Amino acid sequence: MYIKVLTGLSSLSWSPKDDFEEDEEDEEEAEHSGDEEDGAVPKRELQNKKEDPTVYAQNAVRKFNNLLSALTTVHPRIAARFPSKFLSTELSTLLIAFTKAVEVADGTAVTGVVHRLLEFLNGVRPQLKQTADTTKRPPLPPRVSTSASIQTVNPETREDQLQARLIASFLTHVLSGYLLRTKRQHSPQQQSTSEEHHTHEEQQQHPAFRGGFDDVEERGLDIGWAGKYDEEVLRPDKFKVPNGRTLIDEERDARAAQADVRTAIDAIAAMCEKLGVETEELLDLCRSGADIPTDDEEDDDGEIPAPKAADDVPLSKHGALFLLTHRLSTDPDTIHLQIYPDHSAIAETFMIYGPGQSQPPVIDSILFLGLYSLYTLQSLGDIPEKTETFFIYLQIFSVISTNASSASHRYLANSHVARCLRTHPSEAVRLAYFRDTLEHCPFESVKGAVVGMLKDEIIHATTPVLRDGASVPSTPNSIFGTSLCLSEIFNELFPDLEALLGDDEGKAWEKFRELYPRFAATINLYLLLVLNHDLTARLGVADKSFVEKVETRFLAPVRQRLGKFVEREMAEGDGHMFNAQLVEMTMQRVEEATGSIVE
Repeated sequence: MYIKVLTGLSSLSWSPKDDFEEDEEDEEEAEHSGDEEDGAVPKRELQNKKEDPTVYAQNAVRKFNNLLSALTTVHPRIAARFPSKFLSTELSTLLIAFTKAVEVADGTAVTGVVHRLLEFLNGVRPQLKQTADTTKRPPLPPRVSTSASIQTVNPETREDQLQARLIASFLTHVLSGYLLRTKRQHSPQQQSTSEEHHTHEEQQQHPAFRGGFDDVEERGLDIGWAGKYDEEVLRPDKFKVPNGRTLIDEERDARAAQADVRTAIDAIAAMCEKLGVETEELLDLCRSGADIPTDDEEDDDGEIPAPKAADDVPLSKHGALFLLTHRLSTDPDTIHLQIYPDHSAIAETFMIYGPGQSQPPVIDSILFLGLYSLYTLQSLGDIPEKTETFFIYLQIFSVISTNASSASHRYLANSHVARCLRTHPSEAVRLAYFRDTLEHCPFESVKGAVVGMLKDEIIHATTPVLRDGASVPSTPNSIFGTSLCLSEIFNELFPDLEALLGDDEGKAWEKFRELYPRFAATINLYLLLVLNHDLTARLGVADKSFVEKVETRFLAPVRQRLGKFVEREMAEGDGHMFNAQLVEMTMQRVEEATGSIVE
């Protein structure tokens, strides 16, 4: 009976395609054996092609539940000295079946399978707490005073620990496959804009970008750890737009509707805690480098070997990340992380050395851990001496801010970059990051966001505050409140658009559409500088040569082509990210404000 149940689980078909492939193999064997003329091999291709895959998957779920019920009945009857060997075989078989289910079944069916697995594991897991209680009694004095007799470990206790570890490892692999591979349904408005705005060559130029976006965005569950933390801790009263509804609101509602998913994750996390999985172990595993096999390699094998000791059983790396995130989201005082060295190592491991940039649940976890680390300690920790190391960390989140499929993730990533920059004690490093990003980053939307951060730095440095009854600058000696700020990054902030746009009218239009996020942010910053007389004087914008240089390099090339751009936009419709007529109005305001300076 036991072997039949395991055989049924391992051979369980979740889609008509599986049966079709099996039939093809049978026919090939018949052809090679010479029996093809007998017509004894059944052909079910046409029947399988007509069968609805959804109905087929539903039937497979029922078969899986029946087989698991049978295994629940058979397992307690196993009488063996080391039942962990049987448990290891069962978990390996169940993991193979679960992996097949995730690839074929819809999200609701997969969640049901997860709950059914949890019921089975609740019945077979060892009760470690009871074992621990019995060992708390004062030990009897040994009859023979040898170190060997004192250090002898109870075989039953060792067996219980091994079984607990096997189940914990199985749960982390299930959690990894569940969150990374389950099919998710989303509205077309929430599709990633990365492919629309960035070419393949641009993506590969970025040092923090790895992997593509080919259909991986259709899989993966967004639990919303980062968004919930932002709503409840970072901005408890400011996360909603008054009298408005955004994509972030739609994502929030979608997450609220998947209560059964959260229930499953809560149950997995609670059982792992009962099985002795320590938070420190999860953190160490997440911080470890890329030498550990990825979860794709682990899950594709689909087997957990039968080890002899609990220490030989590995946890899933992605599963450990999700468990750590869930624990800190429910109990913030479990452990305290620092940006350096903790979160930076985790982010690099999953986002640079792994395919995390295309995995929404990984992005959600990395964002949450970053927001949590920075908010709880209000510092970056042990900041590295090399500024390039700090820049790479920020670039990871800059890529998320422009490529993530979730509007919430894009906003939170950009917000995290801004907070990290504001927390860094060196203004020279912050200014160097602005210059480096404007010069080398292939994503114009990231450059536009950086210009916005520069604007915030300038406003923060020049906005007066009351101290001792007098109004003084908030940071009187700040670089961002002097002309040195703009002079250091002038060429990067105001690029030579004549050279970038070129002579070809069609290519100039396409290039300007690409440059627009950066252009719009820069011209708005420039408009602020020329309208605010205090900023005009303090940052050197009142200098006639400065204004003429901006006009020649940055504004005139666009102004000369603006009429053609407006015609192009009207001819192609309003499907673009910008409004050429709005650009024209903004440039007119800049021209009026700078007229007095030029004269």
